[in-house]
Amino acid sequence: MPNLPEPSGLTEVNRKLPDPFTFFDGTKVTTKEQWECRRKEILAMAAKYLYGPVPPEPDEVTGTVSGGTVSITAKAGGKTETFSASISGSGDVIALKLSGGIFPSGSKTLSFGSGFEGKIRNLFGLSEVNTNVANGWMIDRVMDVLEQNPGSGHDPTKMMVSGCSGCGKGAYLAGVFSRVPVVVIVESGGGGVANLRQAEWFRHGEGGSVWQCRDAKPQSIDNLEDSGICGPWVTGAARWLRNDPSKVYNLPFDTHMILATIAPRHLVHFTNANGKDAWCHLGGTCEALSAWAAKPVWKALGVPERMGFTMYSANHCGASGSQTALAGEMFKRAFEGNTSANTDVMTILDNGVQQPVSEWKSMWVDWDMETVLR
Repeated sequence: MPNLPEPSGLTEVNRKLPDPFTFFDGTKVTTKEQWECRRKEILAMAAKYLYGPVPPEPDEVTGTVSGGTVSITAKAGGKTETFSASISGSGDVIALKLSGGIFPSGSKTLSFGSGFEGKIRNLFGLSEVNTNVANGWMIDRVMDVLEQNPGSGHDPTKMMVSGCSGCGKGAYLAGVFSRVPVVVIVESGGGGVANLRQAEWFRHGEGGSVWQCRDAKPQSIDNLEDSGICGPWVTGAARWLRNDPSKVYNLPFDTHMILATIAPRHLVHFTNANGKDAWCHLGGTCEALSAWAAKPVWKALGVPERMGFTMYSANHCGASGSQTALAGEMFKRAFEGNTSANTDVMTILDNGVQQPVSEWKSMWVDWDMETVLR
């Protein structure tokens, strides 16, 4: 892992989306094994410059499962903390159900016992921990214990997280900072998947002249609310960017790379169309750009069918039926083993974005989007 500089040491300005296939030191990613190292590096950068400290894996995890009660004991650095989780309902799939998420019918509900964030801070001596990063850590600990108890009646390979809007940001972060098998992100906006560079271009750059929405320019790091449903979404680590959003061009990553760390797991991603005179607060165009630029990682790993993205036109967090059919297809693939499910999807229409898709590659990308990892 590189010795990452403080924000003041990020002096190189890059107006392109950084290359997910190049390590911080300039070395190229050429194998699937190296991708695992690269994704850890990307998460380390995201933690340092945006989301704050990420609790590591404990030295030891043990636990029991009794019906729907999961009891967890975690040890790290000579300290011990106990945690609990509950799995309620019936069905095969276990879901952390954040507000507005999309889930299989009949899925079980995962919830965590009170006080777990404070216990995580105490276990690792952290002054703060992002709420949604803590959710991701707890998902992993539940998976640890379910893996240790194969006769529990709860399958750790059939777990997921989903949410919309502020909880779309929450699902994104919990999914990124965990190993949960399926992630469904809905309209996450700024502080979520919305691309930081393109949002800054719209908000304070030349992109402002092409903005044709009926509301203010998109939500991004500088106008992100300090709190809200499933928030806060960033911590004090992001203060330097919130004070000077032009510094997003100095970041050695962008949200397309953070999103890509979910690969090779399963991802379904939705956002609302942002055409002319649309409501664009959440920056659906910026979210679409990051999804589009993340997709090559699944392709490079040989699993493009595990990532699908589409835009729809609906009320905020109100999509249903055919608009969200992609999620049902991914559930068939991930949870039922249906290899015929139609999930290799990337649907972005020019009338649904504020910058034509035909301009994206020349403006935003200077790396090989057809990379294949051996």
